[in-house]
Amino acid sequence: KLGSKKSPSKLTSADIVTLASAMKNYEDFVSPDPTSLSPLGADLLATGIKKELGISDEDVQNGSAFVATLQRKPATYSGFPFIIEVGIASGKQIETQGKILLFRFANKIPLLFDEASDVSWKVVDQIDWRGYRVIPGETPLAVFVHVCSTKIPYKTVGKEFIADRPEVEHEILNAIREASRNLRIYLSRREHLAQEKKRVDVFEKYLPKVAQFSTKLSKAKKEPDIKPLLKGLIKYGAEENEEGKEGSE
Repeated sequence: KLGSKKSPSKLTSADIVTLASAMKNYEDFVSPDPTSLSPLGADLLATGIKKELGISDEDVQNGSAFVATLQRKPATYSGFPFIIEVGIASGKQIETQGKILLFRFANKIPLLFDEASDVSWKVVDQIDWRGYRVIPGETPLAVFVHVCSTKIPYKTVGKEFIADRPEVEHEILNAIREASRNLRIYLSRREHLAQEKKRVDVFEKYLPKVAQFSTKLSKAKKEPDIKPLLKGLIKYGAEENEEGKEGSE
């Protein structure tokens, strides 16, 4: 330990190393004030995503498209405050192009070049998307990442991509994972709906014939009503219809 009254001019090389190590591991420094930051906000980010991808509010309401946005709490790297905002969208309006679409922003300015070198792409590439029911290259998916900071950690003078600072990378990863949980619920529901529709289509095709033949065999005067049976087969579609009615009201 170093004495509190020891003069800085008398510090040895070993003392300086000890002091630097202690300061690096000290966790009670006061965090910098994040009020100077100007993030977009989850609602405005969602509006921008819909406009960029051609997704309407109706598309989101009827389930043909999915949009989720969130804003992380302020964090710091090297004494600089920053806020991460993330948006995830999926739907037929998005062209897959064989990969996940990534839109990067730094202090509301789009970053258009060197995507593969950016920390956001590093995070997107390392996530196991199949755990969120996303099939890379097949599932239409767009990821939006906005880094808001008093000092963006660019890696080059050209300011074309953001360096992979551990604190920034950690926040982006957690933000995407959090938004992707709702995406998993959405995609799982779409899978159930598709399976249900396929099953109901088979019954709709053959049940009328079964009803017709059974009526002839039993010599009944009237064919049985198959509508209640078909209605009983629908679970997810019925919920979706109810949601649609509530939305229209």
